[in-house]
Amino acid sequence: MTHKSAQCHQFIRAGLCAALVAIGGAGAAAAEAITKPMSWTPGSGMAPGPVDGTSVVLEKGPFGAAMAIKSSGLTPGDVVTVWWVAIQNPGVCAGTTCTPVETMADGIKSDSVVTLAAGGVVSEDGTISLASFLPKGDVEGNFFDTVFHSPETAEYHLPIHNHGPLDPQIADEMLTSFRAGCTDESLPEYYPQTALTDGVRGNFACKTVQVAQFPVTE
Repeated sequence: MTHKSAQCHQFIRAGLCAALVAIGGAGAAAAEAITKPMSWTPGSGMAPGPVDGTSVVLEKGPFGAAMAIKSSGLTPGDVVTVWWVAIQNPGVCAGTTCTPVETMADGIKSDSVVTLAAGGVVSEDGTISLASFLPKGDVEGNFFDTVFHSPETAEYHLPIHNHGPLDPQIADEMLTSFRAGCTDESLPEYYPQTALTDGVRGNFACKTVQVAQFPVTE
């Protein structure tokens, strides 16, 4: 079994095999793989730190980036979305990693790409597995007027946003937008209007509950 085939076999359950092949490309240098756990966010209500039973694999290469998330500790039956946040000018941020305010309040300055990665409904045991590929170039649904031009040197954040219990009447929007199902008051005011108007209003106090961050140095 070749190295590339072994990678595909490893991630086939997460639906990442095609993305790995796309990133590496025929005859191209091998993509860089990083694995770490998800972490609880300050707004999750949980103690900060890694989330037990979770893993995130991020692959980045000349043609884009791919990720696979296996998460746990979530609320069964709730809709969650995962977002690509690729910060291509992290040098404008004050710390080692950019804060959500630095990224979302001025995505043009940080040259950020923010778009939906995947969405799903949490299983009865509080787990979910999601995967996504973000190709280099123009990005559909990007919150900012930016282009994904530096997949190999960007800082990545992969946040999990909780939209509350699945509402069959707006299920499609809950699974594919940032706002659907959420009260206006629960959404951060520093987010761009492209995010705050992305989906229909709801009655749930939405919040970002977990995140994995990948600084440029990793």
